[in-house]
Amino acid sequence: MRWGSWRWLKVPLLLSLLSAAAVIGGEYKFGLATKIRQEGWTKLGTVAYERLRKEGPVQTVRAIFAKIEDPVVKPQLRYSVFDAAARAALTESAAERAALPEFKVIAGVDPTQLKPSRDEALAYDGWSRSHGNSLSSKFSSHAQIDRSNVARLEVAWTHHSGDDLGDPAQIGTTVQTNPVIAGGLLFVGGEQALRAIDAATGQERWRLKLPGPVARRGLVWEPNTDFAKSRLFVPTSRGVYAVGAADGQIRTDFGDQGRVGGELSLIAPLVLGDKLVIAIAKPAVEAYSLKTGQLLWTTGLLEKSATRGSALYGGVPWAGMSGDAARGTVYVATGNPRPPIVGTTRPGDNQHSSSVVAINTETGAIRWAFQDVAHDLWDLDVPSPPVLTTITRGGRRVDVVAAPTKTGNTLLLDRDSGQPIFDYRLRRAPTSSIPGERTAPYQPAVQLPEPFTKQLFEAADFTDRSEAARQAVLRKTRGAKMGFFEPPFLGGSVVVYGPHGGAEWPGAAADPRSGVLFVPSNQLPLLLRAHYLDSASTTAAAALVPGDALYQAACAGCHKPTGEGAFENEYKGDANYPPLNGITALRDRATLTSKTEFERQHQAVKLQRDIGAAELATLYGYFSALDQRADKARTYITTGYWQLLLDHQGHPGSKPPWGQLTAIDLNTGLRIWQVPFGAYDQLQRQGQNIQGQRNTGGVIATAGGLVFGTGTLDNRVRAYDASNGRELWSYLLPASGSTPPATYVLNGV
Repeated sequence: MRWGSWRWLKVPLLLSLLSAAAVIGGEYKFGLATKIRQEGWTKLGTVAYERLRKEGPVQTVRAIFAKIEDPVVKPQLRYSVFDAAARAALTESAAERAALPEFKVIAGVDPTQLKPSRDEALAYDGWSRSHGNSLSSKFSSHAQIDRSNVARLEVAWTHHSGDDLGDPAQIGTTVQTNPVIAGGLLFVGGEQALRAIDAATGQERWRLKLPGPVARRGLVWEPNTDFAKSRLFVPTSRGVYAVGAADGQIRTDFGDQGRVGGELSLIAPLVLGDKLVIAIAKPAVEAYSLKTGQLLWTTGLLEKSATRGSALYGGVPWAGMSGDAARGTVYVATGNPRPPIVGTTRPGDNQHSSSVVAINTETGAIRWAFQDVAHDLWDLDVPSPPVLTTITRGGRRVDVVAAPTKTGNTLLLDRDSGQPIFDYRLRRAPTSSIPGERTAPYQPAVQLPEPFTKQLFEAADFTDRSEAARQAVLRKTRGAKMGFFEPPFLGGSVVVYGPHGGAEWPGAAADPRSGVLFVPSNQLPLLLRAHYLDSASTTAAAALVPGDALYQAACAGCHKPTGEGAFENEYKGDANYPPLNGITALRDRATLTSKTEFERQHQAVKLQRDIGAAELATLYGYFSALDQRADKARTYITTGYWQLLLDHQGHPGSKPPWGQLTAIDLNTGLRIWQVPFGAYDQLQRQGQNIQGQRNTGGVIATAGGLVFGTGTLDNRVRAYDASNGRELWSYLLPASGSTPPATYVLNGV
């Protein structure tokens, strides 16, 4: 019986069970009941059906039971948080780590072993896929706009979508689709619709509503000599849709009524030969027949842990992928493993997370993989599509993969073997103090290509913008740790660069003629925090403990009714009210009952009421009773989160520049130039000449010797001289550019 005949299984009673399989292996962090409340039966049922169709009933049922026992959902501690000996027995040995050599090196590939370039005949004269083409190079061979005339650019048209995006500070309300141009139309996604815009006038030709997000970070046009027959392949929350480019109609003769994948897909698919290759948040990469939409293969990106009771979540291909038709290979950038910050439930390096993975397009077999950060505890994904470009090594033109990372490194790899082009140096990393955590012994300390941002946060990096700003940041980081891959620890903070870039999702642009890579980057400090959380805590149970009335009156407004704490997200600020679960296991009684220490900890907070010594003693007894109860019941878990480190006025807590644009010669690995990216007009008006902003747009390069960039907070699109980084032109946009630019020729212009 063909799986297509299993559609009768789409009934609520059965799907209520099968929906559990829909969340296996993705970015989800909630149990089944929560997912049902958030997404509803229809969406989960669709995903469950897709898994049935692809993997069969046996594997689907196994996935359901694996989810029920999933330690990521409820990873309770198996030791007493008050038992120092038990904690010590589960803590990795710093002495054993220190006995390892400080450095080790993965040797760079011998240039004589590199195969000649297959890219030399490729044209870069279209923009048929987000990021330019299947190589994700964001390079155009058009040279009509150049250094001599770019300053005369003026607006040709403006298109208004008419959508109410709500609060632009919220995730998900900005358009992040690098547009595709074909047949005189410009195609762009959004939250709920795909639009076709006349590339000459800016008028909307058609609009198609699809399950959002629509083409969140890209789409692709399938070339066809008859434009009326050509298709767009559009990622959505429910798979990838085939859409007629000319009329905006779903092509129901493809796949399952015009759709393949059936799960959340965020990035631009690839059209390679007779295949459509897509990425889904399962996480997996899949290939379908371009003719019929039939599934050809699916390749998961999760390591199967050999440790009983362990799981690995991560490797999600949310950042992008690129394809080499001549080699029959797809190159995928993967996300960090889950859960983040604390990795006790995912031992080992967590293979294929925070990596570049090369997949054979004929079979789906993984050809090679190269990991940037092993057992990632810092949210250091490979955040953007791997750029496929060409460089010169040993006097020969050779093809490479260049993947800028959040750490500020550029993974530069041979496209055939995955070996690094230059020696890849790693340095011995510190151990963790969290029981059960096992950090990777080595982490990257790369010399070539030269890093494009500062990698290690140091005390000298604290802001000196003003004394008030500096004191605010020092107060927030009191007791924090910093250092080379310093792991998170319970009850405190680690100051790092990286979770917000280095590189971010728009990635880099590359000129294949010169071998130069252009990378926009951030240099923003963040705080990583790990803590205990009582997974069974309820307000009703806490109300029975003496002292609860005092806690609810004096503390719950900030630390929440069950003491789980609260913090603002990155778009709102960086106020932090730390969790109080397990506080008596992390702090001694004298500290917690000290009026002086209490006031020091709360000096930047407006208290709900004054707290005296007697009340501090009552609160200590309350916390102690709750902690002892949770410890006895073994309901504690360890978890974590991160926040931007901001000063009292909301500016980054480090010295500028906070954003940069860098040109790297990939032939030698050396930086050519580096300039601040964007300027702070408000601060300049205050007499502070601060350059370099946080940026989330992107850049493209052209044969006219230019680099165009968007995404800085000053809402400008800029043109730079590709040879030296000098700004040649800028234009004030209505809002910040939230996607890389695109360029095209229409009617000879």
